[in-house]
Amino acid sequence: MPKETMTPRERWLAVLSRQQPDRVPMDYWATKEATAKLMRHLGCPNKRLMLQKLHIDFVVKVEPSYVGPQLPRQTDVFGCKYRNVDSGAGIHKECVYHPLAIYRSLKEIKRHYLWPDPEW
Repeated sequence: MPKETMTPRERWLAVLSRQQPDRVPMDYWATKEATAKLMRHLGCPNKRLMLQKLHIDFVVKVEPSYVGPQLPRQTDVFGCKYRNVDSGAGIHKECVYHPLAIYRSLKEIKRHYLWPDPEW
């Protein structure tokens, strides 16, 4: 692997400002079970060390707390509904309903879909 000249933060900021990073930034998503197997395989005692070893530029997410109306269980603010799926190698959430899927035009969406309020 070529020598890295940027920190993960610098790399993501370069991409977001349409600049050339030293390499493509990478993120990591997996089930707990798959992560545990990978940590064992790499001999890493914790996830942070595993991510460093794999050169993952994990994103730190900062967001406000949701204060809108109570949402139904396993439903997000956009009305997407999720269920837990067992893939055989672990359990993950999967979207099983998206409210925009029922519309056939932008006109219908504008007329009928209730967007979340930014104040939430």
